[in-house]
Amino acid sequence: MFSRKKLAGAITLGVAAVAVAAPSVAGATEFTKSSAFALSATGLLKIDPVPHANGASGFDQKSLAEFSLPGKLVKLNALNAQAGGNKAAASIKDVSVSLDAIFGGGGKPLVSASALEAHCKAGEGAASLAKANIGGIKLDVAAAPNTKVGIDGLASVTVNKQVKHKDGSFTVTALSVSVDGIQTLDLASATCAGGGEGDGGTPPTTEPTKPGKPSTPGKPSTTKPSTPTTSTGSHTPGDKPTADGKAPTPTPAKAHLDVTG
Repeated sequence: MFSRKKLAGAITLGVAAVAVAAPSVAGATEFTKSSAFALSATGLLKIDPVPHANGASGFDQKSLAEFSLPGKLVKLNALNAQAGGNKAAASIKDVSVSLDAIFGGGGKPLVSASALEAHCKAGEGAASLAKANIGGIKLDVAAAPNTKVGIDGLASVTVNKQVKHKDGSFTVTALSVSVDGIQTLDLASATCAGGGEGDGGTPPTTEPTKPGKPSTPGKPSTTKPSTPTTSTGSHTPGDKPTADGKAPTPTPAKAHLDVTG
């Protein structure tokens, strides 16, 4: 059966090989700009990111034909990493992570896949897997972000692990393996700067100002025009013809005439 002592011993066996197989990369664990790596490990077994692409000074691409550790702990082919601007990507082929060295051989790989890939751009990204199997569980090509799979209480695997950092950068890791809380292993991981002005991302959008409502025109006046007043009083002589049909008598008008010499 599994024992913590056996696990530590198996991991220690792998550490001896790492000094040659995965030389340390200075500053590899500090990601201030876009970067990517195919493999990294922390805990009893420490592997600095390999191959490590750092896009801080422009586009960078690194590759490694194969990587393996004694005891069939890890075996990988075609490791690739690239980063630049606000984009990054990492990929691995023929992935095998096994606990054979712990159980004495004959066991199935903890993690296997024909290919793993992670990519991001401007603070967003995703991971994809091909023919992936974790502890006998087959996984979809595109698993939902941060899908977790537990294996017999010994290990847990996070698929398509996504982390948003305080500075706006974003990291997506195809597979992140944690063994009994004392060892972690990250496979195919990409980190990219957040999207925004000045880093090649999409500039923030500003909503257009909504036009104000047009003023309501005043209602037309409903006041009816005044009806002309009709006089009902007596008429002045000369206003109407006489009863016998003769012309009315003219009404004299008062006027002042200037006298000329």
